[in-house]
Amino acid sequence: MTEEIVSVLEEQQIGDYQLLDVQKETAELFFIKKNLDMRRAENVRTCQVTVFRDFEKDGQLCRGESSFVVEPSATKEEISEKCRRAYLAAGFVANPHYELYAGTREETVLVESALAQMSAEEAAGAMTKALFAADDREKSFLNSAELFVEKKDVRICNSRGVDVGYVKYRVSGELVAQCREPQDVETFESFSYEDLNTDALTDLVRQTLTMTEDRAVAQAAPATGTYDVLLSDEYAATIFDFYRARGGGDSIYQHYSDYKVGDFVQGKPEEVTGELLCLEYVPVVPFSDDGVPMKELSCISKDIFENIQANVRYAHYLNVPATGWYRKLSCAPGTTAFEEMKKQPGLYVVNFSDFQMDEWSGHFGGEIRLAYLNDGETVTPVTGGSINGSIFDAQKCFVFSKETQDSSKFRGPKAILLKNVSVAGR
Repeated sequence: MTEEIVSVLEEQQIGDYQLLDVQKETAELFFIKKNLDMRRAENVRTCQVTVFRDFEKDGQLCRGESSFVVEPSATKEEISEKCRRAYLAAGFVANPHYELYAGTREETVLVESALAQMSAEEAAGAMTKALFAADDREKSFLNSAELFVEKKDVRICNSRGVDVGYVKYRVSGELVAQCREPQDVETFESFSYEDLNTDALTDLVRQTLTMTEDRAVAQAAPATGTYDVLLSDEYAATIFDFYRARGGGDSIYQHYSDYKVGDFVQGKPEEVTGELLCLEYVPVVPFSDDGVPMKELSCISKDIFENIQANVRYAHYLNVPATGWYRKLSCAPGTTAFEEMKKQPGLYVVNFSDFQMDEWSGHFGGEIRLAYLNDGETVTPVTGGSINGSIFDAQKCFVFSKETQDSSKFRGPKAILLKNVSVAGR
């Protein structure tokens, strides 16, 4: 399919183009309680084609672009018509000019993992066993679950010699835990791993069942006030989305982010009393969608911003090396044990109806479905209310756990303590 598309592009004398050819095979399992309700397999291939058109506007050289998707069933005539329309549309997009990444043909890279060493059925079997390993309680149980094992075969090529590819595996899914007494409640969780993380999945189920039982007995919301708020797992990881977005070349070029290489991120050194950020961009694939080789890259080192992450376009605009877009960050852990963090007075929130980290305003918050209120003497499950805070205040006194987590988007402390956060409650 790729060769046929390139042939059409050359026939239409389209000088610059880029192709992202993706074939995705997925084994999907759907469970009702512990019973396999449905099994499904998908094999989908699509090719995203981007065409570029250079022109002058107001004396400035511009490069417009437009994309379309080609399915395997498309005829040559259909591909030709899509190319024609896209090239016409690109003439109305007046972006400042930049050059595509220039590269060579390379062998397809197999992203190493335990998933890559087994069949989809074997991987699904191992993860299914891990999914139900902790589902052995009287009060709570898994009401339903979905499990997906995915193989993605990607090829990237462009008009400047790039022809690279990789094969990558991933496992993901969703689960719903239920507890019927003393009130009927459910807890939804999703998961995504780049490897065969059976222990992590079993731990997630165990934690979800526990929080569902506690949610069933929780009655009151915490009193309105200011608390030290403890977040763990996916909620802790979400906090770091702020720094990944702020370090992006698109955000910096468009002035959504004021980060500059060499600047302090958390504030003046004398203002920071907590953990100093040490963050790295982590590649989950060997090549970006532009065909740029990706590797681990320092983001923030001891509170100092070191590198901008950017695709080819924004790297050109900012005059920095093209790195590709990173979807994952790693953070150096702290020195405080997670169990010690939970013993401190404050509010440990384990489940939100929706927790968000606004990458532009720095505001974070969410409605509390379940939290544990520690008043210094007793720990009480509470429900209701919400937290609202600013990362610009919280980042000056971060406390990180020494225990770690590793998911598709984050590798770093399992938990993070945010001090003096506003809580709206009863």
